[in-house]
Amino acid sequence: MGRRFEPDGAYQKRKFHLKAMLMWTDKRSSYPVLMSFPLLSPRVSIEPLTLRDVAEFVRYRQDSETARFQSWDTSYSSQQGVDLVQSQEGVVLPAPGDWLQLAIHDRETGELLGDLALHTFDAAEPSFEIGFTLATKNHGKGIAREAVRRLLDFLFDELGAISVCASCDSRNSKSITLLRALGFQHRPSKSWTEDFKGESIVVNCFEVTAQDFHRKI
Repeated sequence: MGRRFEPDGAYQKRKFHLKAMLMWTDKRSSYPVLMSFPLLSPRVSIEPLTLRDVAEFVRYRQDSETARFQSWDTSYSSQQGVDLVQSQEGVVLPAPGDWLQLAIHDRETGELLGDLALHTFDAAEPSFEIGFTLATKNHGKGIAREAVRRLLDFLFDELGAISVCASCDSRNSKSITLLRALGFQHRPSKSWTEDFKGESIVVNCFEVTAQDFHRKI
């Protein structure tokens, strides 16, 4: 799915804590925004990954099809999953420069369907980067689109985000289709070429503003 760049180990150096009053302000009221998980949509529930998610999280990260366009490979271990979860314990929104991994759960069963990654660029003028991954068995059901849309709803409507971007391997046509469906526009000037897993690839940068997002949906 969407390309991700996430450090393991020292994954979070600075944290915002659960139910804390965040640095962002609602532009309509100028009061701090209170973040509370889960974020809900008709079929999914979105909240930070926990230890109960690790087994399934690692299982689909070890899948070759899932790992193909992502920063990890099929050797991703259970210990790496545990370290990631523990490093972001108590975080509801990443500090500038940091990432937060969010579980996408089935609202009825609690099953882990996939995950979202959220990266904060700037808190003063709120801007973010997102990534998304879905277990292969959950492809083709509109789940990723529903989850990404719910996260964007929160970032734009409640945090007052100015823009949100996503980086995507140019070969990953399914993720590109999803991004375009939600109003993301390709930014060629921000895209780049790199050597990745033994291949020279183009990583495309996509960006969406609140206006474009709301117009599209």
